[in-house]
Amino acid sequence: MNEENRNDLQEILTQALNEMKEESGEKFNINKVNLAELERRTGISRGKLRRLKANKFVVKPHGLSGRTSNNNVTEAFSGVLDDLLSKGVTNAFACYDRICEVGYAGSKSAVKNYVKNHKYLITAKRQIASPQGNRGRRYETGPGESYQMDWGFVTVDTDNGKSYKIACFAMICHHCGQRYIEFYKNKPLKEVLNYRGMRNSGKRIS
Repeated sequence: MNEENRNDLQEILTQALNEMKEESGEKFNINKVNLAELERRTGISRGKLRRLKANKFVVKPHGLSGRTSNNNVTEAFSGVLDDLLSKGVTNAFACYDRICEVGYAGSKSAVKNYVKNHKYLITAKRQIASPQGNRGRRYETGPGESYQMDWGFVTVDTDNGKSYKIACFAMICHHCGQRYIEFYKNKPLKEVLNYRGMRNSGKRIS
């Protein structure tokens, strides 16, 4: 903990304790402070308050203050860690095991802090879209209510090098989905046009 953070924490604690002392009057005893109430006022966890209570709520410098951080050790393996995070591997212990395989000899806590400080590299999870039903569902009617039909002409090639046109009639039933196709070699053009006119007029063939 640096000096600035330590002073801020001490100020928060001192203010909360003074308020509780004013409210309790002569009954106030620093050794019997209600930690739950102090946690509510300061936002400091109860576990940390228990440790501070042993020192009469005096915030002392961390025992490791002044030591060189081993962040430079994890930075040497940042490429591997960044790749793991981008692939969704967020477990610090899994990341630790992976970089140990390539020569890392630092602490697990350093890896844990690295993962915590680089969460922006984690790819957002895909969200499952709501089901939209079968988009290929065909149009259906009752038996004999509606058919869809069309006429056309196709060119037929023969083995002797000649070709000729024939009429093609196609129809599908909107009830059962059965298809009907028929070719007419000598179908009168007038009859074909009548069917086409029926189709273009919007009438149903049933």
